[in-house]
Amino acid sequence: MNTFVNWIKAPLIVVLFFISFHSFSQRSDNNKFIDEKTQILAKKSPDLERLSRVVVFAQHENWDSVLVNTQQLVQKVKDPKILDFIHYYRAEAFHKKGILKYALKEFSLVRNDFEFKTMVRFNRGGIFLLQENYNEALDLFKSIDTNDKKGVNMIRIDALLHNIGICYLHLQSYVKSENYLLRAIQKIEKRKDYVSLIHSYIALSTLYYEQYQDDKAITYFEKAYILSRKYGSKELKLNTALNMAVVEENRKRFDIALEYRKEYEIWKDSLNDQNKIYEVAQIEKRLAVEQKQQRVELLETENKLKQSRLTSYLIVAILLASILVFGIYFYRQNVLRSRVILHQKQELDLLNATKDQLFSIVSHDLRSSVHALGVSNNQLKDKVEKQEYSSLENQLEESSVIATNTYNMLDNLLNWALLQTNGGYFKQEMHRLSMLIDQVAYNFKGVLNQKDIQFENTIPKSVKVFVDAESLKIVLRNFMDNSIKFSNPGSKITVNLEKEEEGSVCFNWEDTGRGMSEETRIKLLSDSPQLTKKDHEKEIGSGLGMNLCKSMLAKNGGKLDIWSRKEEGTTMSVTLKK
Repeated sequence: MNTFVNWIKAPLIVVLFFISFHSFSQRSDNNKFIDEKTQILAKKSPDLERLSRVVVFAQHENWDSVLVNTQQLVQKVKDPKILDFIHYYRAEAFHKKGILKYALKEFSLVRNDFEFKTMVRFNRGGIFLLQENYNEALDLFKSIDTNDKKGVNMIRIDALLHNIGICYLHLQSYVKSENYLLRAIQKIEKRKDYVSLIHSYIALSTLYYEQYQDDKAITYFEKAYILSRKYGSKELKLNTALNMAVVEENRKRFDIALEYRKEYEIWKDSLNDQNKIYEVAQIEKRLAVEQKQQRVELLETENKLKQSRLTSYLIVAILLASILVFGIYFYRQNVLRSRVILHQKQELDLLNATKDQLFSIVSHDLRSSVHALGVSNNQLKDKVEKQEYSSLENQLEESSVIATNTYNMLDNLLNWALLQTNGGYFKQEMHRLSMLIDQVAYNFKGVLNQKDIQFENTIPKSVKVFVDAESLKIVLRNFMDNSIKFSNPGSKITVNLEKEEEGSVCFNWEDTGRGMSEETRIKLLSDSPQLTKKDHEKEIGSGLGMNLCKSMLAKNGGKLDIWSRKEEGTTMSVTLKK
């Protein structure tokens, strides 16, 4: 019996591992859970489109394509959760291709909190079983909690029980092995999975032969042979025919054993032919994969070149845009600087013109005024020496007028200079307009009496204006000085209220003097800062006073208008803030 067992164990040992490999070699319905979960993750990001293709390749058992695509994903994906799924599919592909070392390496990269960890443990145990590392395999299989319904639903319980039984068989723990194998057979029979049932029958019969229980062993060998004839593959038919030949030879039934031997040889030849065809197909497949990989590498190289070219174009575009932006910026700055310089030049030209006019006044008008005063004094001296006392009064009056006009011109020059340099004190407050006019008129009372000119102020005492008092007095003094200067004896100067509105007050300063031409009126009202020579050549003046009046009124928020005709008098209309 020992000889029979030792002889029969050789072909039987081969099939002991087969159910473990079979449980992984054909993707069962249990794989749908991980496939569905992977597809959901792949749809969340466009970058994971390749992961979706990996699932399709795995479902069609195109393992080379699985390995190519997952390798590219490993280099790009950083999310640990996604990487767990990628390493699982790589491990599955290596397992199916029989590259067990790399399959274990990929499984070891899957984290412990992976939601499909039960499948990882089951498949790692199957690999250790194929490597005849029974203790490691048994530890992994036993670590699977069969009470965890979620985890158990991901694997086949009958395959788990069968593999545990195989581990105990090789470790010569026969009682435990029989227990697990019988439990596996019960579940497989309910599922009517006849291929798996053949493997379990062979494993159980081998267990009985190891314990010299020949009758039980032969019963299960026959069951395995009968099922294989109808449901088994060529390899299963070959193994079961060989087992039956050995059994019949041991029973001395050589004619029946010979029939089984012939059947074994037929399946062996068929399997060899099939293996050769399979090897040729594998070679062709490997060549096709290599060509595809070369094509992929070529496309990747082309894409890199295109990307590099696009990057270069982008950099050049950015540089050109930067140059354009900086060019526009510096051009605008240059234009702004040019405008500032032009504006400063215009202001400087105006200042130079004003300065030239000012020097003209100082050198001509003021010089003429002083010269006239000197001539008048000489005439006065001559008359005193000649004792012409009757004409002294007229001569003194002429000298007084010249001195007064000269003083007024100097006063205007001073105020105009202060205004041009933003000097002087300026503060706007509420003032009674009538009071300011009376104060100015009081200073000219002597001159008015001397020239027999009547002055009348009809502005109501209640009218108030918001002005700087001193600057408005300068305006009023110039009005009074001009009215007296260009009025004949016996004339009249009147100040009256034109209109009073909600936010402004308008009053008129009227005289019945010589008036002025339309050309002079327009020049005096123009916005040009140029000083204007008056058309009364015999009178000392330069138009500086009127320019000063307009500037002072503008600073107080007011405005000036003039109505005048020659020999009909002049009206100065002033509008101020109330």
